[in-house]
Amino acid sequence: MTHVQHVTEGPTELDRVYGLRPQYYAIFMEDYNRSIRRVDPILVELCRLRMATLIGSKHDLALRYTPAAAAGLTEEKVRELSRYDSSPMFSDRERCCLDFAEQFVIQSSAISDADVERVQSVLDPESFIYFVKALSVMDQLQRGCVALDIQPFGAVPSTLASFRPAAQSIQ
Repeated sequence: MTHVQHVTEGPTELDRVYGLRPQYYAIFMEDYNRSIRRVDPILVELCRLRMATLIGSKHDLALRYTPAAAAGLTEEKVRELSRYDSSPMFSDRERCCLDFAEQFVIQSSAISDADVERVQSVLDPESFIYFVKALSVMDQLQRGCVALDIQPFGAVPSTLASFRPAAQSIQ
């Protein structure tokens, strides 16, 4: 149960807590959904789940991005995510972007020009901009869910319509 003492009405804890500021919630979730849709769905889902593991967002680990599954992301690959650096299931492009996503979560201020160049060697400049924007909104939501102790839910809030409950969480 969330740390927030007074919540509003809503089907999920996320809706009840963030719904206290409905205008902010609507704007943020619109930005969130728009940002992640501009990135390769498998890449964004791998990074989102890796970030959720590092941040400890139970909320995000309980979700799967439906377009990623439609694009071919399997739960077998998701289970290998903690070994992405050595697992043959991951491409060099995925490894490079996952490394960057980890650094973004752990200490974004330490990202160097060389780090950016590495990612731009696998993403064109426009894709790189959208990728970083997606990392930013995912990071914001996940850290908010952890800080407020927002737990996983059975029903997916309408603000996250392109997600579904995960069959099982990853570690």
